[in-house]
Amino acid sequence: MTLADWRAIVRQHAASTGADRLPLQTTDELASHLDDLYQTARAEGASPDAARERALAALRSSSLTDLVWSGRRVREGVTVADLAAASRAFSLRSLLMGHALRLALRQFTQQRALALVTVLVLGLGVGASVTVYSIVDGVLLTPLPYRQPDRLITWWDTNVERGLSHEPLSPVNFMDVHQLDVFDDAAAWWRPDVNLSEPGADPIRVTTIEVGNNLFGLLGVRPELGPGFPDDDPMFSSNLIAVVSDRFWRTRYQADPALVGRSVQLNGVPYQIVGVMPPDFHFPDDIDIWQRSRWDFTQHSRAAHFMEAVARLAPGVTFEQADAAMTGLATRLANDFPATNQGWSVRLVTLLDNQLGYYRPALIVLFGAVGLLMAIAALNVASLLLTRALSREREMAVRTALGAAPRQLIIQLLAEAAVLSMAGAVVGTLAAAVALPLVKALTPVDIPRLANVTMDAGALAFALAIALGTTVFFGLVPAFVVIRRSLVAGLRAGDRGTSHSTGWLYRGLVSAEVALAAALLVGSGLLVRTVANMTEVPTGVTNERAVISSVQVSGQAYPNWPDVGTTWERIIDRLREQPGIRQAGATNFLPFEAGWRIPFTIEGDSVPRADEAPQVQIISVMDGYLESMGARVVSGRSFTSRDDTTVPARVLVNETFVERYLTGREPLRSALVMQVGGIGPLGRNLLAGSVDGRIQPGRLEIVGVLADVRNVPIGQPVEPAIYFPARQFTFRSMFVTMAAADQAAAVTALRETLREIAPTLPLTAVTTWEERVRTRSAEPRLLMTLLIFFGSLASLLAALGVYGLFAWLVALRRRDLAIRLTLGARPGSIGLGVVRQGAVLAVVGLVAGVVIVQVSRGLLSRVLFDVSPADITSTGTASLVLLVATLVACVPAALRAMRVNPIDGIRAE
Repeated sequence: MTLADWRAIVRQHAASTGADRLPLQTTDELASHLDDLYQTARAEGASPDAARERALAALRSSSLTDLVWSGRRVREGVTVADLAAASRAFSLRSLLMGHALRLALRQFTQQRALALVTVLVLGLGVGASVTVYSIVDGVLLTPLPYRQPDRLITWWDTNVERGLSHEPLSPVNFMDVHQLDVFDDAAAWWRPDVNLSEPGADPIRVTTIEVGNNLFGLLGVRPELGPGFPDDDPMFSSNLIAVVSDRFWRTRYQADPALVGRSVQLNGVPYQIVGVMPPDFHFPDDIDIWQRSRWDFTQHSRAAHFMEAVARLAPGVTFEQADAAMTGLATRLANDFPATNQGWSVRLVTLLDNQLGYYRPALIVLFGAVGLLMAIAALNVASLLLTRALSREREMAVRTALGAAPRQLIIQLLAEAAVLSMAGAVVGTLAAAVALPLVKALTPVDIPRLANVTMDAGALAFALAIALGTTVFFGLVPAFVVIRRSLVAGLRAGDRGTSHSTGWLYRGLVSAEVALAAALLVGSGLLVRTVANMTEVPTGVTNERAVISSVQVSGQAYPNWPDVGTTWERIIDRLREQPGIRQAGATNFLPFEAGWRIPFTIEGDSVPRADEAPQVQIISVMDGYLESMGARVVSGRSFTSRDDTTVPARVLVNETFVERYLTGREPLRSALVMQVGGIGPLGRNLLAGSVDGRIQPGRLEIVGVLADVRNVPIGQPVEPAIYFPARQFTFRSMFVTMAAADQAAAVTALRETLREIAPTLPLTAVTTWEERVRTRSAEPRLLMTLLIFFGSLASLLAALGVYGLFAWLVALRRRDLAIRLTLGARPGSIGLGVVRQGAVLAVVGLVAGVVIVQVSRGLLSRVLFDVSPADITSTGTASLVLLVATLVACVPAALRAMRVNPIDGIRAE
């Protein structure tokens, strides 16, 4: 039996009962339901004839005369009392979801466009949600792979007076922290620059930390191969031993187990390898080699901040108690050692928060953005299905006429929603399975633990939860709207419209879409401003194409500091002679990095107490550095090759130094006095010598004033700085800077220079200053890109929702519009009225979206730079974009309303 056969049977029965003018749509619906009864009976095992008889019995028990139109209207007084017996034709099995799902599938095969759009919209939302959920779960929610990771904390030194919020630790202060009873144990390390050289292999730079033997035990991790560090003094030891990472072991030594027990040359010093760490161990970050600490932490200065640490809370101690103990210790040290600790405090954070840094608030914002996108997709589909449900009132009336109870209609609508939701969830999950590896491969920044993220059972459960939630929402909302209306009245009216009560629901759904899209667009606008602010921060560097590489002159070939200084001079002088190199120099601190800070006085001023003397950054630069970077000397001169150890100490100061300490003085006629001797192995070059074994202050002649070069991270004010000539005050590890024809020429020149002058020194990664600046804004730039993408999708979905709403309203009011046109209304005013309604809807949504942003301002402020969540420019721009998109979406409906034919409109059902 086909639908055509059932249509013929319905027409024949209708003619025999006097209902020969049965509407075509009603005939189709009756035929469809008779076919359902037939198919259900066949599924129960009935023969074709028995199944046909069961369907015909249901038809014969119904009188169809009440469903006949009179002209364009149905007669009043419709009753379904004589159709009650039809409900007996529905078997219990037909009430089950299986039957409803089968009917839903058949309906959507006949409405492929609707099903395709709905599944794609849902798949978009589910795919984005599952992808971001997997990342958030793997990066934020999964515990660190250490013993009791929630008991691990770390801390930074802070100094509010100097605007320092994230400074390394002093090793001497750390030893005091280690004695606090709030900690079960604590480990500290620093990061030396290390070259690894071996016979028959090219030298390489390795990433290392020098640490005590208690780090691995504190974390609850042991080497996968070898014994590891011995149980001697936890802080320092004279043993030259090291442990390597699994990755380094495999890539450098081809996973040779014989590496354990062998020696490798680290900066020319033989270290014995005593272990290989597990593959998933990367603490504190991507380390190649963990060296055993060899020096007494207490034999240093409390003013030196260069170490990092991790601690485990003692049993029963809370984070708050540890924080109070650390704050109390900082206060005590400031009182006991004001010269070095005055103004310094600490900030405790959990280890996970410290490792994630910017990414914790960024991922939460991203997850919220994806949630908004999913909500917009859900609202869009809900609007679409609500329109479909309202257009099916006649179908619902036919089902009621055949004996369907309201619960059956609800089950059917839920089944239809389930089909769409599950299909969308499947499509979205498959899309996420493809997108997640792409996201991991294409992410331009190193997000902690991202490489280990996978789609697991939790992600699949999340997709299933979305499917269940959308099923209930998409099914129940249209069902309740339709069921509460009079189904029989819907049959009589022949009108496919709806009431005002349904109209406000529809408008509410679309307004919510606009509000959520506005929140996303405003958020993306704020990130655009953030990235713009970060990239527009003055750096003092004008040569964005300056080429930079790190070189360390270390090892047994350069044991003496004079040899180090001479080697650097030869490297820079030879570089300038290489083809394609216009200028070359070097520095120990690049812009955005803070130099060492030491106290000083101005010559002629009274010498303050040590704890009251101002401190200033000191940076060492090779002549040619300023020129290669495009830094500008505003007065005086730059360094030359003649500023070496044969002449008195000479320095440059930056503009901030002049403004703070030399106001009203002539900088080039002033001099500075350093009052410390421990400022480096060649610090003696900067001092006047010693009297009776005591170092005497050295006079530093100011020969130039340098335009401010940003010597702090973005977001902090530039600090006063003194620049020393590296020929007088050199360092082993420095950054080579080159002004070259192109990056390739610079790489070739540096490689040839090192091969000629220092063949044991490795060539490290070479980059440009422009790339380094972009790296500084890479994190907010990535978040900005994603929010713009999601915001654009959200705006598109919101515009589609507005388009659907007004297309539906115009179709609903076609008769009303025809009457108004007949009475003389101008088409332009009618079209303008439609656009005006759209504008009101958009404004309401925009206001709600701005409110959402302000509610979230606490979280947003953590990912913004130099811009407020209430920024008028970002809010106004995003609102204007969405308002234009909304109004454009109203235009087709407005044109349709203007072109309504009065005669056809009045005759319309």
